[in-house]
Amino acid sequence: MSSAIDLTGRWVGHYVQGGQEYPILADLVQAGPRLSGSMHDGHPDRECSTFEAAVEAGLPPGADEQIEARLRDLVPDAPAGPIRYVSHLPPVSVLEGRCDGSTVSFRKTYQGTSFGGYKVGDKLIGMKRDGHTVHYEGRLGSDGREIAGQWWIDADSAAGTRRTEGAFVLRRAPSAESPAAAPAAEEVKRPWWKRWSSP
Repeated sequence: MSSAIDLTGRWVGHYVQGGQEYPILADLVQAGPRLSGSMHDGHPDRECSTFEAAVEAGLPPGADEQIEARLRDLVPDAPAGPIRYVSHLPPVSVLEGRCDGSTVSFRKTYQGTSFGGYKVGDKLIGMKRDGHTVHYEGRLGSDGREIAGQWWIDADSAAGTRRTEGAFVLRRAPSAESPAAAPAAEEVKRPWWKRWSSP
């Protein structure tokens, strides 16, 4: 059974990852129980220490030191500066899902190439992939103005990644706010991204 409230329109909010909030903006279209639309990530680029990345991944104490040692072996001529974990997500994604009663679920598929890995000096070591997907499932508030729930990324045994998850909140934008008048997703400088995306 689909919701009596039409979710078509603009929604703004955030998702939580590693204890930090990241802004998102969604344009939803509802046709019966079916949902479609797009989402814009306000901060598609992240950078943190190897220690923070290891903690977020649930690795045991000392894993960050082991990671750094392996990376130093791979790039022996790298300068002695800190090794950083970096990731890039395409800012635009496509949404497909359903609204069943007060349950709202959709799959978010990024349009472009994602990257996650480490910056060692001026070199990047990591994994690129196209069509990265994230699952969202939440509850629609009784007034139809808020969707709150969980997002998750399925574990990938081939890539050696575990399931990742966190909370999200989306709130309906004021009806007077048209897509043209709404603020665009924040442009973020990413000099390290250019290093591997250029031919």
